[in-house]
Amino acid sequence: MRWRPLLLFLACLAAGSLTAQTPAPTTADSGARSAAPEPTAGIGGPTALTCRWLFVWRDLSQAAEVDRVIARLPAAARAGYNGLVLPARVAPERATALRQAARTHGMELILAVMGGVSDRNYVEGVPVVDAPFVVGDTVATLDPEGLPQVRNGGFETASGERLAGWTLQDDAGLTTFVDHQVVHGGRASLRMQQVGKNAYRHCRVAQPLHLTPHRQYHISVWLRSQDLHPADPEVKVLTADSQRAIGYQTFHTDTTQDWRRCDLVFNSMENERAMLYLGSWGGDRGTFWWDDLTIEEIGLVNVLRRPGCPVTVRDAAGQVYQEGVDYAPIRDPLLHPWRPWHEAPDIHLMPASRLRAGQRLRVSYYHPLVVYEDRVTYCLSEPQVLADWRREVVQADSLLRPDGFLMSHDELRVVNQCAACRQRGLTPGQLLAWNVQQAAQIIRQVRPEAGIWVWSDMFDPQHNARDDYYLVNGSLRGSWEGLDPGIGIVNWHGGLAGRNCGFFADRGLRQILSGYYDSDEDGSAIAAWLANTAHVPGIMGAMYTTWEDRYEAMVPWAARAWGAARP
Repeated sequence: MRWRPLLLFLACLAAGSLTAQTPAPTTADSGARSAAPEPTAGIGGPTALTCRWLFVWRDLSQAAEVDRVIARLPAAARAGYNGLVLPARVAPERATALRQAARTHGMELILAVMGGVSDRNYVEGVPVVDAPFVVGDTVATLDPEGLPQVRNGGFETASGERLAGWTLQDDAGLTTFVDHQVVHGGRASLRMQQVGKNAYRHCRVAQPLHLTPHRQYHISVWLRSQDLHPADPEVKVLTADSQRAIGYQTFHTDTTQDWRRCDLVFNSMENERAMLYLGSWGGDRGTFWWDDLTIEEIGLVNVLRRPGCPVTVRDAAGQVYQEGVDYAPIRDPLLHPWRPWHEAPDIHLMPASRLRAGQRLRVSYYHPLVVYEDRVTYCLSEPQVLADWRREVVQADSLLRPDGFLMSHDELRVVNQCAACRQRGLTPGQLLAWNVQQAAQIIRQVRPEAGIWVWSDMFDPQHNARDDYYLVNGSLRGSWEGLDPGIGIVNWHGGLAGRNCGFFADRGLRQILSGYYDSDEDGSAIAAWLANTAHVPGIMGAMYTTWEDRYEAMVPWAARAWGAARP
């Protein structure tokens, strides 16, 4: 799993591109194109691996970051690197210098593209069905029929250290305590400490929730920490049997922080019952406190407006009302898909509206869901997404004339939820297969001679191309059917140490092994991976992949991957 720097994510957004959960870039060298000679797999010097790539994942729309990349190239070239993989959005004023420097040092350019969309409405949305609204004099507002009742959310009621209302409490009096000294509101808070004393390093409280299916909910809770290692508190909403997550949003916690409000949004999906958890699942030492927990149903927060995410307003009798006639166009002026919570917009009535004060309405719409702190997924079906990608490839090709492109189909965690996807009657795997075919065709039409690569995980049955993947509606199996032999695989599942490489090789697909991942300091992991795949045809090379801008191990890693540095 990759954790990309939030800095780059937000910078790309500020530049006008919504970056969804995408991996990093990869380069295609002469061996990546259709006339490529068959390489010799394994270790044995710089000529044994035809693709020896260096990965960069920074905000290259900043000229200073481009210059940092250029400055790194001489040392990279001496270590045998011959390809540079980097984001397609490069500061135009430094593009020529970057390309010339790459050529001077014998490096091809591979640009990462297709990682997001320019219009925020084109992220994937999940449905809200028949949210209850009531009409006032000029606006209609959400009017929940029944709130999910959180018992003892202020942690005020307890018998000794045992909290009332929470049906699960790990190690009361050992790791979980009622604190009457450190509080945010009221007279008590929940304190968790010495988490490592639990045999499983668990420190949790939990209680059941009653929900309405296919509704949007907001969780608010206050959190404080002191000397916390690791800083990993979470709020989880799981199915009633606690076997699957309903929401996957997390939040950042500092090692030490004063009281800070955490806001999370989830969709109940088809669930009427769920389990709410607070706590830590892998803690060690330090102390943290929870207080003032609430849950509420919300409506139209981050409502998405695109063809595949329709909004419907009707009354209890089924009468459908018309946007622009009965009510003003529904928009969320604060739409921000990777910031899940803000004040909800109202529905404003038009002067000639048929709606009357006191009338009850049912409103259906779609909204995005955040996975982890900031990950959203683009829609796989909307034509506008493909049009955006074509413009991106054309612009990148015009600016840098790269030798290859890396398609950023990676960690797509919300799939086949919106109407645009569901109405096609395909499985998520079939949707992804179709989408990657369309994406590859765009590159071939714009730049026929360019190499084409894609990350491995969403097409690997031993990785993410499977059933029950996050908030994917259906199975991702079969996604690999969208890959033809002209598309190379950037395989980043180093944990399997090559056990998944045969699957792609059997399908006639070339592979680059994406290693390092900010941990293989001496190159022993990539050396073992290459040794394990020495018998696998089509292993083209290896890529030094850092998400944390760490290049200290660039030279020793290369020495283990393809041999000693060149003179």
